[in-house]
Formats: sequence, structure tokens, C-alpha cells
Amino acid sequence: THSVMSTQTGIFVKDKDFGWLPANVISHEDQNGTVKVAVSTPDQNAGLDQVKEERTVKLKDYEANTLPLQNMDEGGNVIVVPDMCDLPSLHEAAILYNLKSRHETYKPYTRVGDIVIAMNPFHWIDIYSQQ
Repeated sequence: THSVMSTQTGIFVKDKDFGWLPANVISHEDQNGTVKVAVSTPDQNAGLDQVKEERTVKLKDYEANTLPLQNMDEGGNVIVVPDMCDLPSLHEAAILYNLKSRHETYKPYTRVGDIVIAMNPFHWIDIYSQQ
């Protein structure tokens, strides 16, 4: 059976604590409808450190029995854009991770076409002029 998911494909998996987590496909079993993935979870006790673990996810738990793809360029780098209409894959996890990445780099405004999403940076950022 053919699958569009290949080994090391960057995807997102559902997580009860974090909502969505980025992961990579390790293997895919068509007959069981399961995918083994490598997930990096934030270690809440150690700040930004990551805890790596393997999980088996059931495709039936995802819309259209498909894991949502991460937006990555040819070099394997995460794509972060100021207008989310420019994301190759637009879904809940991609929206949340694009907003998170922009927030971490002090970019409080993100567009979705004609809509602007403003996130509170929780501190002063020098992006405004006297004009």
C-alpha cells in the first residue's frame, strides 16, 4: 500500500497537555492504520529543554485519517510567514505554531489575508514611531 508519509516526514500530533506537538514519522503501518512518530516535548521543569520520545498514533483520530504536515522548506527549516495565507499547509497546528514562532521573535502582528491577528507581547517592543 502506498502512503504520502515517508520516514522523517515532519508532521504534528495531538497532545493532551500541549494541544499539538511537532514530530517526525518513523514508520507507517497501513494495515493497522497506525504511525510510529518521534516527538519532542517541552520539559516544563527545565525551561526550553526537549524530552524525546516515541509514540504510536492512530490515523482514525485525525481528520481525513491524515496527520497534519509541518511547514518546512527543502532544508528542513520551519517556515514562518507574516501572512498565514502563504503557508503551504494551513490547519490548526500550523496556525498555532506560526503564531508561536512570531511571538517568540517579538512580532505581535500576523495576517491571515485581510485579517490581522494581534498578540500581546507582554512587554514593550520598539516597533512604533512618533508618526
